[in-house]
Amino acid sequence: MTSYAGRFAGKVAVVTGGAQGIGRTVALRIAREGGSLALVDRSPLVEEVRHEAEAAGAEAIAIIADLETFSGATAAIRGARERFGGIDILVNNVGGTIWAKPYAEYAEAQIEAEIRRSLFPTLWCCRAALPGMLARDAGVIVNVSSIATRGVNRVPYAARAESAVELKRVAEHHCQLLAFGLGLRRDIVGCCGHGDIGQDELRAS
Repeated sequence: MTSYAGRFAGKVAVVTGGAQGIGRTVALRIAREGGSLALVDRSPLVEEVRHEAEAAGAEAIAIIADLETFSGATAAIRGARERFGGIDILVNNVGGTIWAKPYAEYAEAQIEAEIRRSLFPTLWCCRAALPGMLARDAGVIVNVSSIATRGVNRVPYAARAESAVELKRVAEHHCQLLAFGLGLRRDIVGCCGHGDIGQDELRAS
């Protein structure tokens, strides 16, 4: 994959779910291309990724937080701002199926757990980051979705994946209205969907 030296120079990115998988791969690409990083995850493994990012030449911090709670998300975003002064990019990557089975077999608590795992971290982090981006009239939010919306045995997770797409539309509309009313340039809110990704593919990135 082509690398662009200096593409993120002078930019600060918050990457959630940064301890492994897609989050780690995205974070290390940003580090290699000149960005500073706030890596957020509830796993202590995020510290290892911080060391990798620093070895690639990036200024980086690791923040251990539970993004399923609003307090955890606001604390993480606050920690990034206190260290770097502002946030240019937010990558919402937390989520994933807990149970894969027919929807009729899910218990109430399991449905709530799936939604709490995969939807609330994106909602909370967007809510925490947007005021600062709007105040600076700058910022990019990328919500990682999934093509699991087409699946049949991951209904709660698929609902979250589709919600990420819808959140993009809502956030874009909200920012456009704010920009129109306040005379600001609107923020950019994007959404990308992925299929099944193996570790070999991630390493190749």
